[in-house]
Amino acid sequence: MESHWFGVLIAAATTLTAFGEISARKGWISLFNARKGVHVTVALCCALAIKLIPINNWFIGAVGGIVILLLYSVSKKWFSIDHIHNRPSWGIFYFGLSYFLLLIFWGHKSPVTVVLAMAVMGLADAMAALVGRSFPIPALKMGNEDKSWAGSSAFFIISSILLFGTLHQLNWLNYPMAMLVLFGFVLWLTLIENSSANGTDNLSVPLIFGVLFPFLFGPLSQIEVASRFLEILPFVALFGLLSFRSKSLSRSGTITAISLGVLLYSLGGWIFVVPILAFFISGSVLSRLLQTNEQVLEKTWPRDPLQVIANGGAPLVALLFGIFGHNMDWAIIGFLGSVASAASDTWSTEWGMRFGGTPRHILNLSPLKKGLSGGVTLSGFIGAIGGSVFIASMGLFFLAFGNWFWAIIVIGVFGSVIDSILGLLQAKYQLPESDDQAPSLTEKRLWNGIPLKQVKGFKWIGNNFVNFCTSLLALLASLLFAAITCDSGLKYLSEGLFS
Repeated sequence: MESHWFGVLIAAATTLTAFGEISARKGWISLFNARKGVHVTVALCCALAIKLIPINNWFIGAVGGIVILLLYSVSKKWFSIDHIHNRPSWGIFYFGLSYFLLLIFWGHKSPVTVVLAMAVMGLADAMAALVGRSFPIPALKMGNEDKSWAGSSAFFIISSILLFGTLHQLNWLNYPMAMLVLFGFVLWLTLIENSSANGTDNLSVPLIFGVLFPFLFGPLSQIEVASRFLEILPFVALFGLLSFRSKSLSRSGTITAISLGVLLYSLGGWIFVVPILAFFISGSVLSRLLQTNEQVLEKTWPRDPLQVIANGGAPLVALLFGIFGHNMDWAIIGFLGSVASAASDTWSTEWGMRFGGTPRHILNLSPLKKGLSGGVTLSGFIGAIGGSVFIASMGLFFLAFGNWFWAIIVIGVFGSVIDSILGLLQAKYQLPESDDQAPSLTEKRLWNGIPLKQVKGFKWIGNNFVNFCTSLLALLASLLFAAITCDSGLKYLSEGLFS
C-alpha cells in the first residue's frame, strides 16, 4: 500500500512539473506562474508523502535518486531558462535537495519538521513571489534580487498563520515565551528568504528551518535553546548593522552572518560564538590597518554570503556533529580547529601582503606575484601562527588549559599550509596586456567588467572553495585529535549546551 502511494505521489509531482513546463513553453501561462504553481503542488506532494509513506532507507534513497535526476536535468537545461534573471532554474534542484537532507536528519525523529519546512517554502514563498510581482514598490532588497515589502510581508503573514495553526493544534506553544519565539523565528526566515538569490531560498529556508525548529517547538524542544534564541537576536541585529555600515559585509552577507550567529549561540552558547566573532573582527581590523593590494585578490570587501559560509560553514558543521553525535567535547575541539584554520589563513594573507617580500611557491619556492594563492612568505607564516594562537586563546575563556591548546595552534597553522597548497589549483586569469601597472595574473574572473582568459588552475576552484575545504580538513584533523585524547572529557570553565 505504501509503495502504491509513493508511485502515485511521484507520478503526480512529475505530471504537474511536466504540465507546468509545457504550459510555459506553449505560452498558455507565463513561466513565472507555471513555476509557482509547480512550487505549491510539489511541496504538497512532499508533505503528503510523510503522512502516507513510512520513512525508511528505501524511501530516502528513492528521493536521493530523484535529486540526482534533477541535478542532471537542470545542468542539461531541460527546464526553461529564467529569462528575467537570465539563469537556469536551479531552484528546482535546491528544492529537492533540501527535502532529501531533511528526510535524512528528521524523517524518523521529527517528521512534522519536514512537513512544515516544505509547506512554508512551498506555500509562503510562492505567495510572496506572486504578491511581490503585483506590488513591486516599495522595494525591499536584502540580496542581489529585487524584492518588495509586500512580498516579504506576505511570506511573513502566511508562514505565521501556517506555523501558529499547526503548533496550536499540536499544543506545542506550551511555554511562556513561545509566541515571542515564533514571531522571531518567522521574522528571521523572512529575512533569509528576501536575501537569497538565484533560487537558493529553496535550500536556505528549509534547511535553516530544519536545523533550529525541532529544538524550539515540540517533543525535542529545550527551554535553554528558546531562551538563547531570544537573547541573541538583539546582539546579532546590532552586529549586522555595524558590519553593514562599516562595509565589512554586503546586505546578503550580513543576513548570512546573522543566521550563523543565531544558530551557533542558540544551539551551543557563547563557546561557539566568541572564537568565530573574534576571528571576524580581527580579520576586518587587519584588512583595514594593513591595506592589502586589492587589485590581485579574487575576493575583497564587503564579504558576501559565500565568503561567510566558506569560513563559517565548517564551524557550524562541528556544532551539528556534536548535537547529532551526542559528543560536545569533540564538537568544541573541531569548532576551535576549523576557526583557527580560517584565522591562520586570514592573518597569514594580511600580514604577508603588508610585511612580506616576494612570495615563494609553497612547493618549489619559485617567485610568485604578490596576492596570488599558493605563495608563502616568512612574515605570512608568522601571521599564521599569530592567528592560530589568537583563536586558541579564545578557548581559554571557556576551557581549562590543556593539550587541546597546543593542538589547536598546530591544526590552525596546518590549515594555512593546506590552504596555500590547494590555492595552487585555483583558477588564474590573464590581465589585459595594456594594463602594465597591474600584475600579469589575477584570481578575479572579471576586470573592469570584462571577462578574462583563464590560463591556470581549475575554473570551478575559487577562493571560497579552497577556504571551505581547508576549514573542513582542519575540522577532521581536530576530531581525530579529540578521538585520541579527549575520551575523559574537557574541563569546562563555562558550560555550554549538552556539555
